[in-house]
Order: sequence, then structure tokens, then C-alpha cells
Amino acid sequence: PGWTTGIRIGHVNADKVADYEKVMATLKDALSKSTRPEAKQQLAGWKVMKMSKPMPDGNIIYTHVITPVAGADYNILQVLYATFKDPAEQKELYDMYRGAFAANLGISSGTIAADLSK
Repeated sequence: PGWTTGIRIGHVNADKVADYEKVMATLKDALSKSTRPEAKQQLAGWKVMKMSKPMPDGNIIYTHVITPVAGADYNILQVLYATFKDPAEQKELYDMYRGAFAANLGISSGTIAADLSK
């Protein structure tokens, strides 16, 4: 895709952490069930980190660290919709996902400028 690492940071409402984590579990399930060859590679290269301490407002930061797969879709809702076709289920997932966010803090993708392990 032209980038080697992606970072996505989201600020999740404290009272919606369970909803967000349910959507992440459903995303994992969707990728696991997918017949797309790149889906298994996406699973291997997509990590979600939960901040260990809440922000002063009580909300939680989640950081997605992604090693991309060529041709793969990283739009969470699109990945979910590809597996879960029922419009009512799609709306439920959308509402749970979008409703969880206090703020989308940022998305960054690019190539590694310096690999300190080498």
C-alpha cells in the first residue's frame, strides 16, 4: 500500500469501553471468518493497545498498530460489513463503534525512517 506502518489513536468514552472492545472482538471474528487471503495476514499484523491508565477525564486511549497487507481494507466498518450483511446488525455495529468515541485523535501512516533494531 505504499506504507510500512500505520498508527490509529482513538479516545474512547469510559462508559463505552465494553462496546468498543466488543466491536474489536467482532472485527477479529470477521477477519477470522473471511475468505479473503489477506485477512489472516491482517490479523497477524494488527495490534490494538489499551492505555493502562485512564485520561484525566476517565476516558481510555486505544492505539492500533498496523503492519499493512497489500490490497487489504483497514476501514473497520467496511471489514465488518463485508462479513455481517444484515442491515440491522450493521447499524448496531455502526452505532456501537461510532458511539464509543470521545474523539478520534489521529491516523498516521508512512515508512519506517529508522529501524533501531538493526
